[in-house]
Amino acid sequence: MRRLAINLLCWMSLLSAAACLAGEPAEGFPKQVTDLAGRQVTLSAPPTRLFLTQPRQLYALATLLDDPTPRLAGWAYPLAVFDPTMAQRFIHQWPALAQLPTLSSAPTPQLNSEALLNLAPDLVLFDLSRVGSIEGSPLARLLDELGIAYLFINFNRHPLENTPKSLALLGEALDATPRANQLITLIEQHLARIDQRLAEQPTDAPTVLINVAPGVKIDCCRTSLSNGLADLVARAGGDNIAAALPPGASATLSNEWVLSHPSDIIINTAGQWRAGDGIRAGLGISAGDINQDLRLLSQTLPGWTHLNAVKEGQLYALWHGFHQGPFAIVALERIAQWLYPERFYDLDPAATFDALLPTPPALSREGSFWGSLPPSTH
Repeated sequence: MRRLAINLLCWMSLLSAAACLAGEPAEGFPKQVTDLAGRQVTLSAPPTRLFLTQPRQLYALATLLDDPTPRLAGWAYPLAVFDPTMAQRFIHQWPALAQLPTLSSAPTPQLNSEALLNLAPDLVLFDLSRVGSIEGSPLARLLDELGIAYLFINFNRHPLENTPKSLALLGEALDATPRANQLITLIEQHLARIDQRLAEQPTDAPTVLINVAPGVKIDCCRTSLSNGLADLVARAGGDNIAAALPPGASATLSNEWVLSHPSDIIINTAGQWRAGDGIRAGLGISAGDINQDLRLLSQTLPGWTHLNAVKEGQLYALWHGFHQGPFAIVALERIAQWLYPERFYDLDPAATFDALLPTPPALSREGSFWGSLPPSTH
């Protein structure tokens, strides 16, 4: 406790020194913003020492800032935990990211308050899913006492709803509103095009099985009931076969249940997790790699080679990061094309991805972020 008190005094000294050097308040500051938990938060100055409690929050900063690293104080654990190849790509683009302080080398349920304060952050970003564990906690009280702002953002719970809100909030906080507005306009325009075409030509909805990261924790089948990818499948005009299950944020389906409820289409999320399990997708991954992994999945899970979705080439892989950052519209366009290829033949999700994340050269050309298993020939 004595050590923490000393750290608090040091942190307040740093804050006072920064205030003296800052001189006049920045234009537009102080300002009040409302985060996704409905909290009204006052920011006294543009944040210059952000702390990310979830490393994939970097995706959002990369869409809003040419180089976010000068404004980062640290993160709870590195992006390489989820996607080492994407992490290395960002380090190549922003070398300072390699020295960004971390509190842990792996996800941990609780933050070390002392280690966090040693980084002297002036804004902490939390995911909205952590509202219940953060609000009223000792860490929240400590941040409040020290005047360290914190905001709740979210891109994966209800991605089509929360992404524009989170981008607008970060735009306000980071003094990047013009760029945030451009992104939000792009997302709204692309979403309106999909909505319009689905409204103009009603049809029976294809049934869809959402299979989240097969092979990473379990072989079959984590799924989404009422959030995340379930939102995207519904908005793309699909019928999520797990939606009729009891209400909840997620569920695990047995292989037997999947075989007894065959769907027209199966969408698996894919990535490059450190363990190397699951289906691959992302930077440095080829269409052949995805094809190979999907074939192995279909041959490993009992009975899957007899599913019509597998035999007819309707077994797909989609990069997991699309609904972990502000890229849900990219996933929506790709899903819409899988569900209704003739209706959405002219969509270009790769170009949409490039427009949202302007990092040269375009990431969509450096790897395969989706793929499929061709129809069987017998």
